[in-house]
Amino acid sequence: SSGINAEYGDYHGAHVRVQLTNGESMEGIVSSLTSSLLSLTPSDRRSSKIDLFSYEVADLEILDLKPPSQKESSSSSPSPPPPISRNKPVSIMKRQSPPLLERRHDSRRKGSAFSAPVSRIDADFDFASSNKLFQKEEIFDEWRAQEGGNVSHHNPEKIKPSEMVLRRSPVRTFTFSGEFQTDEKIPVVGLSLTKRIAVFKNAINSGLSYSHVVSVAGMAMSQMTIQLLGGSCRVNPQNHNKPPVAVVLVASGDGGKVALTAALHLSQHSVNVLVLVLDKPQGCDGMLNVLNKYLVQSVSCLPSVVDIIIDGIQDRNTLLRWPGWLDSVIDWTEESAAPLLAIDPQHPTKLPRTPPVAKWSCALGAPLLSQGNVGRLFLIDIGLFPSAFQDQDIAYTSPFFDKFVIPLHRTTS
Repeated sequence: SSGINAEYGDYHGAHVRVQLTNGESMEGIVSSLTSSLLSLTPSDRRSSKIDLFSYEVADLEILDLKPPSQKESSSSSPSPPPPISRNKPVSIMKRQSPPLLERRHDSRRKGSAFSAPVSRIDADFDFASSNKLFQKEEIFDEWRAQEGGNVSHHNPEKIKPSEMVLRRSPVRTFTFSGEFQTDEKIPVVGLSLTKRIAVFKNAINSGLSYSHVVSVAGMAMSQMTIQLLGGSCRVNPQNHNKPPVAVVLVASGDGGKVALTAALHLSQHSVNVLVLVLDKPQGCDGMLNVLNKYLVQSVSCLPSVVDIIIDGIQDRNTLLRWPGWLDSVIDWTEESAAPLLAIDPQHPTKLPRTPPVAKWSCALGAPLLSQGNVGRLFLIDIGLFPSAFQDQDIAYTSPFFDKFVIPLHRTTS
């Protein structure tokens, strides 16, 4: 067997010098010696017994068969083993020690925690079967009872990985019901187009500027577009693939102005932007000059393959007029099959044809009750405050918290 060969008989009590595999050496009295373990009591008596495994010993030299304190009483002791040369080392089987063990500190050898033989170590602990036997609910109920709490087996609602635990605690009480709700079940009231226009007027009369609303909405639209394109995985200077292509459709309504603002931001974020102005919005000459190199002349100039379409032409006035270019735009969107992001669509009841079908839509400030087929609905924070709703007898609490764009879901009646 590998390890220390006890070929010289019983060396209990012998004074030895040990050369370790890490280059250190020590002297001590042999307490016990087996084929795999050497126990020493250091000569200086300043530390407790040290256990050395065979792979930690490079060489072992016997200095005396008995320690100095026992030489005087050796006459009354049994006859020693056959004489050997004091300088003759005990032969050992040298073995390469693991790198981790070579870097051990002496503190590992000062204790006896690892001195138990392997045969005494029990089999591996079966965590899986033991975990099944652990009745967590009973333990938790016992703790709650000790603390004076109510015992309940109600399973709390699962929390998404992206949600913050602290936000699950209710910090506000919502007493009104809405036609929409957020992911956190916060109700959001839906408005008719007439009421929403009145709310916007109240906000502007109270100090909220129209240009601010357009700027904030355009910034939010550009951020949402980047995330829909793949975020930093796609819009990245280190990405060796072609940059994404975004086509921006602009009409004369509010959605067209927001679309122009979004195009301006996207052009500065490694997105190839193509802007098709179908009806020129008022007060946007400066922005059109800045975006001049991104403008295209007609629908026929648009590529057949694009990554996303930002639709700013589905406002109510444009759809009611149904200009001649609208049919060709609808045909191109259907042929391209690119996902379409609509800005605040406002669909009248009767139309000559179904408008471009959106995969996602963004409502500005407050969602409309009747918006038609708008795909997945999101709400953009444009800075509306509760007092803007009060004149319309609408109870409003901001649902945005830490976000500026949130998904909405229709409530089931």
